[in-house]
Amino acid sequence: MLIQNLSLFLSDKVSNRKIFSKLIELNKFYSINHDERQKIIFKKLSFTLKNAYENISYYYDLAEDNNLQEIFLNFKMQNLKDIPTINKDILRKNKKYFLRPDISKDIKYCYTNGSTGGRVSVAYDQEAMDWSSAIMIFCRGLYGHKLTNKEVHLSTDIRSRIKREQLSQFAKEWVNNRSNIFIRDFNQQSILNYLDQLSTKKTNLLHGMPSQVNGLIKNEREGFYIPLVETSGEVLSSNQRMNIENFFSTKVIDRYGLAESGIVAYQMPKQDNLSVIDFHTFVEVDNNGEIIVTNLNNKIMPLIRYRTGDFCNDKGIIDGFHQIKVKEGREHSIASYKGNKLNTASIEDIIFTFEEVKDLQFQLTQNREIINILIEIDKKTNFQNIQNKVNKFTNTDLGKIINLGSNLDFKLSGNQGKKLRVVILDK
Repeated sequence: MLIQNLSLFLSDKVSNRKIFSKLIELNKFYSINHDERQKIIFKKLSFTLKNAYENISYYYDLAEDNNLQEIFLNFKMQNLKDIPTINKDILRKNKKYFLRPDISKDIKYCYTNGSTGGRVSVAYDQEAMDWSSAIMIFCRGLYGHKLTNKEVHLSTDIRSRIKREQLSQFAKEWVNNRSNIFIRDFNQQSILNYLDQLSTKKTNLLHGMPSQVNGLIKNEREGFYIPLVETSGEVLSSNQRMNIENFFSTKVIDRYGLAESGIVAYQMPKQDNLSVIDFHTFVEVDNNGEIIVTNLNNKIMPLIRYRTGDFCNDKGIIDGFHQIKVKEGREHSIASYKGNKLNTASIEDIIFTFEEVKDLQFQLTQNREIINILIEIDKKTNFQNIQNKVNKFTNTDLGKIINLGSNLDFKLSGNQGKKLRVVILDK
């Protein structure tokens, strides 16, 4: 524990952050019972609503127009549902009115790549980012993972090319004992290279999307031991979990999070469902199973009763936690193009480096061959650059089947009633 605390202290100093104190507060919070925690959550909700009314234009106007002032200023839990929900479309159209106007620096924007209605951005100040990091460290610590343990992320190489920012990122990764394996494709040789990197890095925790981690599994290659595998970004199927656990002789930990709120729910030890991290995010589940969140640690851009577009089975309170089982959400896929196995998530990351891209959709055949990538953009000036960047990243001519369109051109997937990044066509 001493080494863990020292490592976190050094990390805070290097990155000019305050995670250590927040981790102490989290441990204290989750050492008390559920009923006592609810009193603290009520206070956090009350503060969130009061702060939103007093400092956020959208919520001030919402309260004034709907005579909700009393709910925002003198909150009672039974009145929460009287506040209208918001969604991605509302957030995107009113973006500047959700941001606290007196905040002008040290803001980081996180962009959603989720389904339905295009991407949105959410602003975080340093305190909000530190809370997100503390939550992650706390959750992983429940499994014995420490900052001194080696952590490897499967990711897409979209890092800044500015030397100063690269050095800062390298310093953070070095202090946190973290490295990346950059995923481009899943061809036979690529998979062997990824596995060789994993085996030589003495990985204690591997993080990636279920489709990415599952894409590493090769019948021709004997698996090896990784103590912990953590998945996020997609719904984890039971088949993926079984494959991963067998290949890496491990325990798969699933989590559900949003760019809009950070980690929302985490799979606790000895639990099959996900437990809501209620210190950080207040979760409601409506009658249709849609997850509605209120973030509790973002003072500069609070989101109150935000519809995620993701769906779950609400399991209620079990073992002192509100537990959910996510059943519908963002979808990615290992797809192919002219014999090249590609991860749609990695291509999505590349395309969304262009700010003007509002939305995209991959259209696949039944055998998961990419036949069309449809994008919606504000300005067409960078369209050729998008095509070129995708071509370079995938080492293919995939860019030639990227086409411009609008949201009206996007096809629905199955009977889920929502647009997904990936749709399987009947052709």
